[in-house]
Amino acid sequence: MSKSRTITEPAREIPIVTEADVVVCGGGPGGVPAAIAAARHGARVVLIERYGFMGGLATAGLVAPILAHKAHAADFAIVEGILREITERMHALGGAPRWEETLKVWGINFDAECLKIVLDEMCQEAGVELLLHSYIADVARDGDEIAAVLVENKSGRQAVGGKVFVDATGDADVAFRAGAPTTHGRAWDGRPESMGSFIHLAGFAHPDEARKKEIAARVQAEMAAGRLSFYNPGFLNRNDNQLDHTSANMTRFGGDSDNAADMTRAELSIRRDVWTLVRFLRTSVPGFENCYVQQLSPQVGPRESRQIVGPYALNGDDIHLGRKYPDAIARGSWWIDIHCPLGNTYPVHLCRKECPKGTDCPFFAAEYERMRSYEELYPPAGDWYDIPYRCLLSVGAPNLLSSGRCISATHEGMAGSRVMGTCVALGQAAGTAAALAVKQGIAPAAVDVTGLREMLRRDGQLV
Repeated sequence: MSKSRTITEPAREIPIVTEADVVVCGGGPGGVPAAIAAARHGARVVLIERYGFMGGLATAGLVAPILAHKAHAADFAIVEGILREITERMHALGGAPRWEETLKVWGINFDAECLKIVLDEMCQEAGVELLLHSYIADVARDGDEIAAVLVENKSGRQAVGGKVFVDATGDADVAFRAGAPTTHGRAWDGRPESMGSFIHLAGFAHPDEARKKEIAARVQAEMAAGRLSFYNPGFLNRNDNQLDHTSANMTRFGGDSDNAADMTRAELSIRRDVWTLVRFLRTSVPGFENCYVQQLSPQVGPRESRQIVGPYALNGDDIHLGRKYPDAIARGSWWIDIHCPLGNTYPVHLCRKECPKGTDCPFFAAEYERMRSYEELYPPAGDWYDIPYRCLLSVGAPNLLSSGRCISATHEGMAGSRVMGTCVALGQAAGTAAALAVKQGIAPAAVDVTGLREMLRRDGQLV
């Protein structure tokens, strides 16, 4: 075995390439709206994104549709504002339905390439300074506050200074590297929800419903026999805006998205699983002889990892009871959708009392009395739950806000609030609050939430 070694990096000065009022870290559904909102309210904004495009898991993960834009089991919107604007601009390019049409279905279908250009245009129109192909490597602090984030890119290591920072990295990378408190996964053992990738398959005629059920049953039989590794057999699912291929959400891997070794294993495992499916279809299912992988998402999509610790953590009771709060800055309607943290454990889908593995699972055996039954996973029909502003604050870094998948939440709370419609609403709130804090020269925690809520309403958001 090789011996463990360390390398000491010589002290060096890191150039500050730009100074901003608001620095948004991460260009996904929680980051882009934050940058746009802050810039529209007069702040100088820099948005840092590791890919060459924005959208996060909506583009890099091919995740569709956008969920939780309307109340649970109802047809009225609970999220509008920037999300509605994005949808209407995609519709104008043929990449999404009309907004009114999205209220009749469970999510907003869209074309990922269309979303990329819409986000480009909206950021540029708002005056957001973009720094793409840049990875958040570290954080520099000045006392309790964050002074700059350090990024790595083709230009080397650089610093981006700011007054208020928004952590929209998904994994709470900024908070973690700043030494601010974070939690990780479920409290029992720290395991997060499992992750997965979307699959685009093509090269076959889409079957009718009867044939579709027959083929799905064959795939499910292979899963039951252990020859295919997925959590559902829905490889024929489609996004209505992409009629030339399927858009399936069926892969799964148990691991940590903030661990490079786990992410490497996840990518290799899921690609292998997908190609095992393709080979089965080509050789065993008539009509699929020419089936091929049109695209796999450029990265495995995490559902959960680190959360910042704020003055309040969104929890499962908030979701199930549809709780409302006077400092609400966003609404959510997605349910406590905990994908089994162990990964591909077919026939297990959700972590709940009705788990078919039962006491074979150590978590189930130890935590059964505290687990929820299927009926307790959902908010009240025709309703939503509020997300308090306190969930966006950090107890360890006074000039840091969070947005998207790394807000202050428990394992159950994050299982509901992690979906993209909610993340966009959180982003708009975080960016607006950041601009207010800069304008008034105060910490985000001192922002008047009543004024923040009024501003969000004026901007079309529902709070």
